[in-house]
Amino acid sequence: MAYDPQVVEATKVSDNPKNGLFEVVVVLKDRTHGRIFFERNLESGEIKASRISRLLKEPCPICRKDFLCNCLDRYLDNISGQALQKLES
Repeated sequence: MAYDPQVVEATKVSDNPKNGLFEVVVVLKDRTHGRIFFERNLESGEIKASRISRLLKEPCPICRKDFLCNCLDRYLDNISGQALQKLES
C-alpha cells in the first residue's frame, strides 16, 4: 500500500517579505502535523518548497517511528502543492 498524503488544513504561521521565506503548518488526513518551509523568488514570484518537518504529535504514518525521521521528504512536492492550494482558497 502506497502512502497518499492528503492535506486537510494549511495555516501560514510566518512570512518574511524581505527575503521571501515563509512557513506553513499543515494537518494531514491521518492526523499528522508538519511544517513546510517555502522560498519565494523576489523577482519572478515563483514559490518553491525547500523543506518539510513532521511535528511530533503523532507517530510517523510511514515508518511508525515516534521520533524524528525523514519519511515525509519523499512527498514534499505533493504536500506543498496541496498546502498552497488550501492557502489560496
